[in-house]
Amino acid sequence: MKEKRVLIGCGIFEDELNHVLKDEDRFDLEIFWLQSGYHVRTDWLAEKIKSELTEKNLYGGDGLRIVYGSSCLLDLDEGIRSKLKILNTDNCLTAMVGRKKLRELEKDRTMVVTNSWIRKIYLAPPSDFPIWDPSELKMNLGRYDRILVLDTGLDSFTDEEILTAYDMMGVVLEFEKSDLGYFKNLITEFLA
Repeated sequence: MKEKRVLIGCGIFEDELNHVLKDEDRFDLEIFWLQSGYHVRTDWLAEKIKSELTEKNLYGGDGLRIVYGSSCLLDLDEGIRSKLKILNTDNCLTAMVGRKKLRELEKDRTMVVTNSWIRKIYLAPPSDFPIWDPSELKMNLGRYDRILVLDTGLDSFTDEEILTAYDMMGVVLEFEKSDLGYFKNLITEFLA
């Protein structure tokens, strides 16, 4: 019988995590996804995680994993945090490429994102992402000269989506091919 692993994760990881786990057969996996973007309101995220744990009666056990970076969980109660295994990374972007590589990519006023960031936060209808007002989205991007999208090839953008993103964000998207090797190694170690 396989060991059980229950994951509560940010929806920003959904495509990538499902991809790296597609051949995972060491564990019996159950994944609960929370809406992307709650990292901007860490108090809301802490409440969402707490309610998910309570609602699904997930407290306790060695199999529970939280697929969020530590900087997203600043408001998570220390009593709850001490009972959880949390992904060993700062945030979703360091999970994809590592801290050193991310710092290199962020030079020269560059914002680094993934395809999911664009789709699930910036292109999502305001009703799907009620955390920020659409005008706040553009305002928060004013400090960047460019946006670099780490393209894993899982779900490429259409030309229409690229134009829509530019209209919404006011910053040109540039794409860089990125593999999921670093992320896969991080997740493999995390599940053990």
